[in-house]
Amino acid sequence: MDGVKKRPSNSLKTRLSYWISAAILSVAVIAASFTFSSAFEEAHELQDDVLQQMAVLFDHYSLTLNDGTLTPLSQDQLEFQVSVQLLGSNPASNALTQKTLALPSNLTDGFHTVDLATQSWRVFVRTLSSTQRIAIAQDTAIRDDIAFETALHTLMPLLVLIPILLLLLGYILGKILGPISILAHEVDRQTEHDLQLIPTTQLPSEIVPFVEAINRLLSKNSQVIASQKRFIADAAHELRSPITALSLQAQRLQQTELTDDARQKLNALQAGIGRSIHLLEQLLSMARQQDNSVQQPQKISLKMVFVEVIEDLYSLAEAKEIDLGFSQDNDAELNANPVRLKTLIHNLIDNAIRYTPNGGKIDLSITKTDQYIEMTIKDTGPGIATDEAQKVFEPFYRVLGSNEYGSGLGLAIVASIVQQMDAKISLAPTDAVNNCGLCITVQFAL
Repeated sequence: MDGVKKRPSNSLKTRLSYWISAAILSVAVIAASFTFSSAFEEAHELQDDVLQQMAVLFDHYSLTLNDGTLTPLSQDQLEFQVSVQLLGSNPASNALTQKTLALPSNLTDGFHTVDLATQSWRVFVRTLSSTQRIAIAQDTAIRDDIAFETALHTLMPLLVLIPILLLLLGYILGKILGPISILAHEVDRQTEHDLQLIPTTQLPSEIVPFVEAINRLLSKNSQVIASQKRFIADAAHELRSPITALSLQAQRLQQTELTDDARQKLNALQAGIGRSIHLLEQLLSMARQQDNSVQQPQKISLKMVFVEVIEDLYSLAEAKEIDLGFSQDNDAELNANPVRLKTLIHNLIDNAIRYTPNGGKIDLSITKTDQYIEMTIKDTGPGIATDEAQKVFEPFYRVLGSNEYGSGLGLAIVASIVQQMDAKISLAPTDAVNNCGLCITVQFAL
């Protein structure tokens, strides 16, 4: 199965993050607006209370502006720009602060907003016990600045918490949707040769029905694949006996006296029988390597497997006068299934012999490093075009223009074994300059 290469545009996590973040930000904007407005108004009310308390203090302690107990303050000493004065005909002689205001003398008791020539003032008027009327005023611009700063400080915790909340949202969504990623990994690692049911113990209850449906589908696919494997194996076994008998009859017929025309037809018949036998052998090989009940992995000498396969195929190479070279200086032990490993090497060398022309050359080698074991098969055949490098691993695919007969299953079996052994296979030209020959490299991780 192909792995997930990129996150789809309709990702559930992305959509949840977007909509929940949008909801949080919308609520945050509304809450911030309400909080700012409330804090702004409360700051104004607090300043009104200060003006009112100042007037009460004057009345409670019977203070007057000209009794010598109060000293006029300069504007630098008045942080809040408060003006205290008696309402009367001569404001300059009735002011506690150095700055006097031309306030109307007919202001009633209570709060007023008075617009003068250049400024607007918030004024509180109170009639004292002495029947004098005192006016305490504050610049509205300063009031607004103070209220704005107070409201802004009130918003600071909310402004800090919003990005923290968004980050926390991403973390929580990742944790909640984590089982889905695990599920995707479990499904992705399934192979057609080893379909396993996905465990549901650690999954959220909302996903369990979906996973159970997938498990039912996997079970059905396993049964279908098992039936196909049994059919291929049974058909190959059933066909093997009559074709072998037919081959023996053709060999006996070869020993009799025949006309030249009849002998040509007999040779064609024997070639067809040979192709059928080779196809059956490949089908049986595919059935064996797909059987999970075959031998368990064990330590195997890679050099010894090469030697065994070369002995089996030497007559085929000798018939084509191919120089089959193998350096036995290097060896490596591999923990692998013996049947699959021998099938892998047999198919690679058999493929190289079949497609290397008469008088050609095939070199086999083994390399071992700290990270991997690598085996290489190089031939002087026609090679494989770049655009066909992956197609040759498909069942029954054969390169066009080749005069060699084959089943088209050899490299498909190789690819299947490589996948089951968690190995890597690569194809490249033996002669990169002339783009000819084929170099197949199989790498096993240690």
